[in-house]
Order: sequence, then structure tokens, then C-alpha cells
Amino acid sequence: MRIFLFLCSALSLLLAAHRFSLAEHTGQHKGGLFFLLIGIQLLIAAALIGHHREDRASKSQKSTDTGNSNEVEPSARNASEEQGTKS
Repeated sequence: MRIFLFLCSALSLLLAAHRFSLAEHTGQHKGGLFFLLIGIQLLIAAALIGHHREDRASKSQKSTDTGNSNEVEPSARNASEEQGTKS
């Protein structure tokens, strides 16, 4: 999704540049400004989606790590108790 938005943004910015070059002599820049605005919005949306996915991935990794540490602690306690009873 993020790559698709980046590609659409690049296409929109290219269309804006083309519109600006066509409208240079006439002074009608509305079409170019429209494509420029759309391109910037798509670029920002793609960046926000990428940042959001990275945050979710890091949070899920942290929750997995804490889940594993909680599982390790009881087994470590059991091992220490077994060693205590054997001695």
C-alpha cells in the first residue's frame, strides 16, 4: 500500500510539472496546482502509513518479548527449586 501511494505521488508530481510547463505562457496554473496538492497529500499519507506500520511492528515485537520473558521466569524458578531440593 505504501509503495502504491509513493508511485501515485510521483506520478501526480510529474503531471503537475507537465501542467506547469504547459501553462507557463497562459498563466493558468490551476491544473498544475491541483496535481501538486494531490501529490503532496499522497506523499504524506504514504509516509504516515509507513511510520504507523513500523510502530505496530515494534510494539508487537515488544509484547512478544515480554511474553517470552514471563514464560522463561517460571521455568527458571522451577529449575532453581529443583536444584535446591536436590542439594
